[in-house]
Amino acid sequence: MVLGLERRSNFRTIFWFLLINLGISVVVNYAYVILAPGIHSPLSRLFIHTALLSNVAMIYLVIAVLLGLATLAPRRSFIIFTLAVILMSALHMLNVLDIIIFRIFKYHINSMVLVLVLTEGAGDSLHLGWRTLATFSSIAGALVALEVWLIRICHTRLRLMPATRMVASVSLILAFVLIFSDKTTYAVSDLYNIKDVTRSTKVFPLYQRVTIKDFMQKNFGFRVDREDRISLRRDYTSLAYPVKPLEHKPMKQYPNIIWIVIDSWRFDMLSPEVTPNIFRFSRDALVFKNHHSGGNASRFGVFSLVYGVYGSYWQSFLAERQSPVLLDELEKLGYDFTILSSTSLTNPEFRKTAFVKLSRYINDALPGHGSEQRDPELARTFIQWISERKGDRPFYAFLFFDAPHGPSTYPREFEKYKPSNLSPNYVTTGKNDVVPLFNSYRNAILFDDFLVGKVLAEIKRRGLDRNSIILITGDHGEEYFENGFWGHTSAFTRYQTQVPLVLSVPGQAHCEVTSLTSHLDVVPTTLGLLGYTTPPELYSQGRPMLDGRGERFVVSAGWDDCAIIDKDHAIVLSLEAYNSGETEVRTAKDYRLVPDEKGVFNRNKGTLMTVMKAMGVFLK
Repeated sequence: MVLGLERRSNFRTIFWFLLINLGISVVVNYAYVILAPGIHSPLSRLFIHTALLSNVAMIYLVIAVLLGLATLAPRRSFIIFTLAVILMSALHMLNVLDIIIFRIFKYHINSMVLVLVLTEGAGDSLHLGWRTLATFSSIAGALVALEVWLIRICHTRLRLMPATRMVASVSLILAFVLIFSDKTTYAVSDLYNIKDVTRSTKVFPLYQRVTIKDFMQKNFGFRVDREDRISLRRDYTSLAYPVKPLEHKPMKQYPNIIWIVIDSWRFDMLSPEVTPNIFRFSRDALVFKNHHSGGNASRFGVFSLVYGVYGSYWQSFLAERQSPVLLDELEKLGYDFTILSSTSLTNPEFRKTAFVKLSRYINDALPGHGSEQRDPELARTFIQWISERKGDRPFYAFLFFDAPHGPSTYPREFEKYKPSNLSPNYVTTGKNDVVPLFNSYRNAILFDDFLVGKVLAEIKRRGLDRNSIILITGDHGEEYFENGFWGHTSAFTRYQTQVPLVLSVPGQAHCEVTSLTSHLDVVPTTLGLLGYTTPPELYSQGRPMLDGRGERFVVSAGWDDCAIIDKDHAIVLSLEAYNSGETEVRTAKDYRLVPDEKGVFNRNKGTLMTVMKAMGVFLK
């Protein structure tokens, strides 16, 4: 009986303690609202305030469950209350620290931030200064004192309030109403491309986005790629991209630009045996033999190729429906466009990012079942398009072949490598199944090489090669357990990030470039060839590839992490606050864990700081 009374008393104390702290968190988190760019319209203001309350409520519901369970244990009140004080003090201190990071870099605490802060000699890179440390220490001390005082007040006075049960019920109902309203508003806004809402998702730490696009498409036939509903107004934006308008020296004649992207085409699959047509073409072109995609998935590989910026910007650019500066400039120069894809450009959302202004030029619904039928249709459609073009306007063409993407597909006449397996069972697939699956992958590349060969032959037959910049590359690689991983998106091994890049530029002789290059370098290279004089750092994180200097390191992004890759190491870091403790250092060649992780971090403090700053340079 006494134990039951003590538990009820502790429950009431913890409830009031959390409720007051929730109010404190709302006030503290309002700093994000003040710092958030692009929040000016009535709808964006309404949503961000709802999201503020909802996000804080979700965090406190989790804490309430944890502390509620603690009160059920047969422990003394002192231990439970001490735990509550420590937990809430830590939450508020992390919150304040995150606000400081957000104010400077426009993103939240992640493992890159923690590495820079916790690595020996961090002050050499961050230069925090004693005033910063003293200020934060004072805030931390004040927060702990406040929490101790609050728990005493809650236990001696507030727990005795007769309306506690009613207040708790109302608070719980209100929390669920706010969360439901927030998530429903975002889901509908994401469905209808309402940027005043979608741009706000990166403002709060740990914010969880909810999408219903797949559900609506599968169950109600809803068309999720509704470009006609996308507003391209730039009155309010959270981006500073490009930093300044681009300048260029006009040219008498602009070259055609043809980009051919083969899904999952990795670096060692450019050879006379697997890609005879592309290899033959490469003998008269520039071949970049140490080239990395900007991501280990199509989403970030294509994004980095078309925008020339880190994949970490994906969500912000998607939320803003921000078009790439390269294609914007080509529009201004009067280019024609054709965008052909064997796979839908709705997911990943390239219709709402890379080609958001060019929807009328997209054909990603080619006839046929599977890539073995749609890839040939893609080649045929492009050949027909260039044969029917009128006038002499330059054009930009984007061709996306999909056959090598798992499960690989191809017609039987391209089954050069055996044994093969076109119908893998991914539930049971393991290292013993590698040979037939890898052979199918090579056969699919051989198939797409045949189609690319037909495209290249037609370009040459029409003389277009004399005034065309032609790029052939992969969006990312594909691994078959060479470094212990499978497919793509699973790691940043060279088999998943390193891809071929063949670049034909009129007047440029054949050359094999071994310096480190990246998809991010393609945009500044292309704009440089078109006479643009604006420094690349004002619109890209890449650099021109034709100077032969290459990069000191490249950045490749994944869903919620990234890797900083140089000649020796791949430093893998989480980009999200919820996974900020996850870091790895691996060898670049065979992706083995490096024992001296701290030493590598310490030697690369400057690189980490450079990347950290670059991830916020295009955010307001």
